Amino acid sequence: MKKLKKIVVLCLAVIMLFTACGKKGEEVTKELSITQMQTICELATLKCYYHNVAKLTKEKEVLWWDTSAELWIEYSGIVKLGVDIANLDMQVDGDQVTITMPKAEVLSCQVDHTSLNEDSYYTTREGLGAEKINADDQTEAIKTAQENMLENVQSDESLLQQAQQRAQELLEQYVKNVGDAMGKTYEVSFVIADEAGTNTVSTDESDN
Repeated sequence: MKKLKKIVVLCLAVIMLFTACGKKGEEVTKELSITQMQTICELATLKCYYHNVAKLTKEKEVLWWDTSAELWIEYSGIVKLGVDIANLDMQVDGDQVTITMPKAEVLSCQVDHTSLNEDSYYTTREGLGAEKINADDQTEAIKTAQENMLENVQSDESLLQQAQQRAQELLEQYVKNVGDAMGKTYEVSFVIADEAGTNTVSTDESDN
């Protein structure tokens, strides 16, 4: 069998429409709500779709020679990035709205088991007495696949920044739409809590 090539990762931003952002012709709630902001962050989740190959190797020395058994699994998986809504907060001081939120992170990472079938697995054995691939090995290979997906996304700052930026854009639009419904002009600023426990203040002065 020819060496399987790694398949390029495809990333798609899944952005859902919601009434809180005030689509034309719909009523906008005339009150800022932290619950609604949490819902917006959930809807702003960034999904990365992976299609790749994971490999597991079992090596063993039998008498005077080395043996090996290898397992390849072709799989699909989804990694979700976004903001932990449990750590979202809001303060309103006159026309100034300050939203405190954590940095975007990986929310979930799963191999899509529905993408696996008998054609998804390929095994080879070399050497007399080489061990057989069993169900536990398949489980371990899937675990490795999930770890690889997680590692790839966590090291990709651009993806995390996209998730952060999208959540902030939608939250700001929500606040300004509520302000429009109330006849007020809100100025929105963000306080981003980093992993070290310090905060970074980001003020958006755009007209959108």
